[in-house]
Amino acid sequence: MRIKRHLLATTVIALTAIAAQPAVAASQAAAVCPTSYLCLQPSAPAARLLLVKEGDARSFPGGLQVSKVSNQTGVAYCVAGTPYNYVLSARQTATRTHTVLSVRPGSVCLA
Repeated sequence: MRIKRHLLATTVIALTAIAAQPAVAASQAAAVCPTSYLCLQPSAPAARLLLVKEGDARSFPGGLQVSKVSNQTGVAYCVAGTPYNYVLSARQTATRTHTVLSVRPGSVCLA
């Protein structure tokens, strides 16, 4: 009986610890980029993942502050922004806070 009480107490402690995790961790875990999309994760708390279908381009007048860009397409994407422009190859992810002005398919980004 003592073992059962100990096991029950350990389980309750573990479940309490899981329930106490911040909501941000749960929302980040849910932000999975689907295949055939370029995904931009805005830096703002609780902001929704923005999806760009493979082959499409998108611009963000005034810029979009992001913490992650994930390319789950079969083509490279040019990510134009500040403080830099870069090529994000197929199936790659860039995790850094920056401002994105536009994204378009291509392996050459003009300054």
